[in-house]
Amino acid sequence: MKQLLEVRELEIEFSDRGAVTNRPLRGVNLTIAPGEILGVVGETGCGKSLTGLAILGLLPNGARQLGTIALDGTLATDTPHGAASLRGKVISLVFQNPGTAFNPVFTIGQQMREVLKRHKAMSRAEARGHILRQLGLVQLPNPERVFGSYPHELSGGMLQRAMIAMALLCEPRLLILDEPTTALDVTVAKKILELILELRGSFGFGVMLISHNLGVVRDICDRVAVLYAGRVIETGTTQDVLASPRHPYTRGLLGALPGPESVGRPLVAIPGSVPSRLLGINGCAFANRCAMAIDECLATDPILQPVAQGHEAACIRSAES
Repeated sequence: MKQLLEVRELEIEFSDRGAVTNRPLRGVNLTIAPGEILGVVGETGCGKSLTGLAILGLLPNGARQLGTIALDGTLATDTPHGAASLRGKVISLVFQNPGTAFNPVFTIGQQMREVLKRHKAMSRAEARGHILRQLGLVQLPNPERVFGSYPHELSGGMLQRAMIAMALLCEPRLLILDEPTTALDVTVAKKILELILELRGSFGFGVMLISHNLGVVRDICDRVAVLYAGRVIETGTTQDVLASPRHPYTRGLLGALPGPESVGRPLVAIPGSVPSRLLGINGCAFANRCAMAIDECLATDPILQPVAQGHEAACIRSAES
């Protein structure tokens, strides 16, 4: 199957006076097919958001990127002005907190119009009509009022819908959602996820959903990639990975997830934390937190290996699971 997005051996390095001080991404490989929703999960500090920023060409100053990122078979570096020429038009991002993503001194309509000015030749009246249609498409009541409102005049759920409408203005082929429901209450979050599924069905765009919430991933994602310490350590269909996890880290994430099956028993936390510096790690980066670790884990840096059809894990003991 032709892939919409292909990320190959993506590495990000930060240096100080010519010396590498950190490598938060260490050979990330991801693919997304047209119309597919890929969930990228892991704890804070695992590299989820940094991967999304690399795809968008929005890395912070001082970051050095290695590896390749291709959209529809074309490398981002081969397009005019690189990924910057793709943002908003071919790839769009929905931020975690729309309350801070929107500029507070401009109306929603003014900010959405800036996107169209950059990417589409439209008159002011045409742009207004297109924006109002998009606001209606995401089921916002009274699009005219939303168009003229400032961000502080809208609720969190309305702002998130307006953010999705702005991301879809130019009909992108790939939508990156960075924790899109974190700042919302449960009821509103459920409606936002249903809206994303409905719009994906209508427009056929691919989605990269960045989340630490495996419950959200279970509800809407076709496949999942689990990141730990800057690497994909397990990947496969959502059903396979969440029903039969083969990496101890994935099992740890699931064990800490509240649900009907956890009633009456304590949730199991993963001891320790994600390493903050990813240089000079010998062996498996998860070994010092893993109850299954053996001496070989401290010396062997595992790579992704097939454990079932379409299901891979980077653990030397995955066959024992």
